[in-house]
Amino acid sequence: MAGALVGGAFLSAFLQVAFDRVASREVLDYLNGRKLIDRLVKKLKMELVSAGAVLNDAENKQITDPAVKKWLDELKDAVYVADDILDEIAYEALRCKLEAEPTSKVMGFISTFVNSFDKRIQSELENILEQLESITKQKDVLRLEKVAAAELPSRPLTTSCPEEYGVFGRDKDMEAIFDIFQSDDASDKVNDLAIFISGEFCFKLENNESCVITRKTRHLSYVRTSYDASKKFKVSYKAKDLRTFLGLDLSAYRWFPNRISTVMIDDLLLTSKCLRVLSFSRYRNMRELPNSIGNLKHLRYLDLSYTSIKWLPDSLCNLYKLQTLLLLNCESLIELPSKMWRLVNLRHLDLVGTKLKEMPLHMGKFGNLVKLTTFVVGKHSGSSIKELGELHHLSGALSILNLQNVHHARDAREVNLKDKQYLSELVFQCGFDNENSEKERHVLEQLCPHSKLESLTIEDYGGTKFPNWLEDCSFSNMVSIRLANCKYCSSLPSLGHLPVLKKLYIQGFHFVLRVDREFYGDGSSTIKPFKSLEVLSFEDMPEWQEWFLFEGEYEDEGGVFSTLKELCIIECPKLSGGLPSQLPSLIKLEIAKCQQLVASVPRAPTLNTLQLSDCDKVVLKELPPKLDDLKIRGGRIFLQSFVEIMTCLTVPRSGVLTTLKSLEIEGAFQITTGHCYPSLESLEIRDDSDSLWSFPLDAYPKLKSLEVRESKTLESLFASEESYRDVSSLSYLMIWCSPNFVSFFSGGICAPNLTTMTIDNCNKLKLLPENMRTILPSLEFLAVGECPELESFPEGGLPLNLATLYVWDCDKLFSRRMEWGLQDLHSLTDIYISSKCKEVESFPEEAWLPPTLTVIDIGSFPNLKSLKGFQHLTSLETLCIGDCDNLQYLPEEGFPTSLETLYIGDCDNLQYLPEEGFPTSLSSLVLKRCPLLKQRCEREKGEEWPKIAHIPNIVIDDELIT
Repeated sequence: MAGALVGGAFLSAFLQVAFDRVASREVLDYLNGRKLIDRLVKKLKMELVSAGAVLNDAENKQITDPAVKKWLDELKDAVYVADDILDEIAYEALRCKLEAEPTSKVMGFISTFVNSFDKRIQSELENILEQLESITKQKDVLRLEKVAAAELPSRPLTTSCPEEYGVFGRDKDMEAIFDIFQSDDASDKVNDLAIFISGEFCFKLENNESCVITRKTRHLSYVRTSYDASKKFKVSYKAKDLRTFLGLDLSAYRWFPNRISTVMIDDLLLTSKCLRVLSFSRYRNMRELPNSIGNLKHLRYLDLSYTSIKWLPDSLCNLYKLQTLLLLNCESLIELPSKMWRLVNLRHLDLVGTKLKEMPLHMGKFGNLVKLTTFVVGKHSGSSIKELGELHHLSGALSILNLQNVHHARDAREVNLKDKQYLSELVFQCGFDNENSEKERHVLEQLCPHSKLESLTIEDYGGTKFPNWLEDCSFSNMVSIRLANCKYCSSLPSLGHLPVLKKLYIQGFHFVLRVDREFYGDGSSTIKPFKSLEVLSFEDMPEWQEWFLFEGEYEDEGGVFSTLKELCIIECPKLSGGLPSQLPSLIKLEIAKCQQLVASVPRAPTLNTLQLSDCDKVVLKELPPKLDDLKIRGGRIFLQSFVEIMTCLTVPRSGVLTTLKSLEIEGAFQITTGHCYPSLESLEIRDDSDSLWSFPLDAYPKLKSLEVRESKTLESLFASEESYRDVSSLSYLMIWCSPNFVSFFSGGICAPNLTTMTIDNCNKLKLLPENMRTILPSLEFLAVGECPELESFPEGGLPLNLATLYVWDCDKLFSRRMEWGLQDLHSLTDIYISSKCKEVESFPEEAWLPPTLTVIDIGSFPNLKSLKGFQHLTSLETLCIGDCDNLQYLPEEGFPTSLETLYIGDCDNLQYLPEEGFPTSLSSLVLKRCPLLKQRCEREKGEEWPKIAHIPNIVIDDELIT
């Protein structure tokens, strides 16, 4: 029943789309004077109405009668075709309007083109009418009856998404559907329902076991992968009338680089001319958009975000129906097409993260624009800033960049921001033009926003004084203000009076000497300033010396900053005054590079995170009771008080155990003997003292993560004789760049839950822990690198649960590799081996590696000439070979049939692939900086091409060539 309800509701709404299309202004204009086509369109509408009359009955019967379901599918397919024809008529009417020119030569060409178009449209209308007439005749055979239903009202399109039509007049049906969705059994039914509704019309490429792509398929989605080659989409070419081509991201791989075949892009744009929704987002190898994009006259939504597009073709300006163009973080994009103004239906233009130098001419013609993220003022050409004044419907966030290029302040006045009530966020970026500082101030003065603005940023401002409106009391909704790189301003604006201001960021004021009473407001002591402020940040203020703090005032209300949750003071080297004495709501405090700051950490009972760096004169008298995360970097802040504070970590005077869980220290670390720190779970030490020579693990019974970096004196980890020698909480251990470290777990310590251990750049280390299988039974990841004196793994072998092993630049250890006992490690799946051993010319030895391996990475062998010994690795899926300059031969016996990905990089002398070729399982071949092999693997031409032509994904120097 639910399938009937939802499926029918969709078709009813889609019929309404077709009716609306017939009644649209563009279609009516086109039909004026074209009697034959007008008669055909009217007849088309009558056929659609006739079919729609029995639609409700058909919806109810389709669930039990396959013939009715087939009839509905045929009807839906015909409605799609009819909608395409009507939409093309609307497009043609709009094209003629936008491209009309007065010259007789051009008019003659247009007339010829229009006549040709009329003939084609007339033929297509006659064909679809014949098809619809056949479909509507079948309703009597199927005994479908007219059932009254509420009419679906049309509605204007106001969103930035592709066309969406709601379902109206079916409240009881919707309630029934929601009841089914909410029932305990909220997943199988929903999945079955989705498949039933979509039928042949929707296709998910990775889920083709339950769907088959056909000529009727209109909507295609797929999950993006690292390499999306043309063979992956070969099946999609059956659907010539695709409306949607949409790549989806699995959350775990959202930020992975994706590549798509340029061959596939060309094929798609040439064959799928009915596309409404098209996304190539996140394909980093995409550097240009083919000119054929201009043929997609139905296109509403185009997403090129996170691509490497440098420019857009002029043909893009032919997409008169385009409503959404997303260019988010196209970091190489420097210009837009000059005739962009033709995209008169554009509603959403996202330019965040681009490198545009100016806007194209006539931006004011985008009368329907609702979302414009960025407007770049050009220096000599492009749209003037005053064209923003014509965009009356802008909403959300808008950044206006390069304001130093505004020629006259009166141009800025015409932007008329005061009347753009739907803008909630504004960014003004000026460009450091100190020579014209007065002009910049006048420009900003004319850009006064409306009083309901919620967020304001002014950056790179070259003026010496802010515009008067910034201190206006009428900004009653202002929540966030950021003033950045306003180098030449000698004072801060008065902002304390803003009633709901929660976030204030002050950065890059190089001439401010003091933050005084005026900063807090108009001077009235009856109104508490900054009464809602939660985040306050000062950064990069090299001359700032004094901070007026209102100490002693408003104490009955918790002080001036009673609501402050986060305070950051960074790179203020001359600030010498104090800090607020109490901040009752503070959660995070960060002070960095404030060498002259003489102050005590404020009393903050709720403080959770404290970060102190290069601020030697800041005193931490006691640990706040709720402190969870403490980071100390640089300076000597702990040299005088470290012992006392570390003692406090045990049992403070109050008798309540501290909550500190994470401690990071960069500088001097002192061991306080005889104390236990029961709360610490994470400890990171970068030690430059001479006192840390042995670390007492048993003093930290709940420690889960320990990192020791750049310790000059550390020699060992130990547990005292009195302890139980069981570090049961430790799961992660890293020792890095500690030249004197020689011993693990002396005293027989057992770490039963240690899963990850990394030892890097420990020049004197000769041995790993003895009896690793016993004392480290849970170890899964082991990385050992740049330990030149390490000779062998311990007797008894590596832990049996080891899954990943990294070994690099340990030449003595590598020379005894046959003693590693890898064949005993039945859980080992990943191995990375790198060595500078000059003796190795062939690798790996036969049967050295266990058959359980799925990933092998081999690199940096200077004299390696040949690879062999992979056939027995029946689980191998990924093989990476890199930085082997003298490698000449891959295994002549070939690779195991399980291999899926082969990566070869920086192998200058490799030019031949195995005569046996590659197994059919291989789906991805990646070659990078292999000049000889690259030439021989050229598509269709190279000598090695026949050996690899069957591989779906072939990437050469970051280009997907298949």
